Amino acid sequence: MRALLEIRDVVKRFQGVVALDGVNADVNKDTITSVIGPNGSGKTSLMNVITGFYRADRGNVRLCGKPFTGLPPFRIARAGIARTFQHIRLFDELDVFSNVLVAAEQRGVAQARQRAGMALDLVGLSASAHQKPGALPYGYRRRLEIARALATEPQLLILDEPAAGMNSTEKVALGELLREIRGRKIAVLLVEHDMDLVMNISDHIIALNFGRTIAAGRPDDVRRNPQVVEAYLGPEQ
Repeated sequence: MRALLEIRDVVKRFQGVVALDGVNADVNKDTITSVIGPNGSGKTSLMNVITGFYRADRGNVRLCGKPFTGLPPFRIARAGIARTFQHIRLFDELDVFSNVLVAAEQRGVAQARQRAGMALDLVGLSASAHQKPGALPYGYRRRLEIARALATEPQLLILDEPAAGMNSTEKVALGELLREIRGRKIAVLLVEHDMDLVMNISDHIIALNFGRTIAAGRPDDVRRNPQVVEAYLGPEQ
């Protein structure tokens, strides 16, 4: 069966620095796929190439077999890929519901309010719909970003370090939410440093180092891969 997202021989350079050096990877339907690696390994650069914020110098990316390399971010979002960012980016002057409605309307005004409401319900924020984002606890603001992405009805949801800054209770709840999203037939591509979270929820892991794929497979296999241990995880204690 063909992968939902196919990444083939993607190269991205910034002057003399090679951020991505021929990356190949697949993301399958109905899965949580995590991308791990040390700082500077190319994780966020890869997400930015997939979502159109960076233009690849070589290679291509396909969604459902259709190439979209080089398209602007809004075209890629309409094709079915939504994302969040490392740093929270919300419309602080709008209430929670309006933050999500803005995204829902990108799929058309008809039933946009229904889509926004369903996204808020999925992430557990319906009761906070009329609050301003600044009044929410940190973990809820992260969930609001996820709701806004979900309101575009994506086939693939890309999350860039969503657990950053969360406490242990919030991380457990995040893991449960991501499993629920996967259960709704939405694939998740996750960049995350919290290895407990990654190993507990991932179906597939891609490990990068110096812009190259050094391992890919099931969590237990990647955890034991010598290159991954040396570059990132270190030996188990």
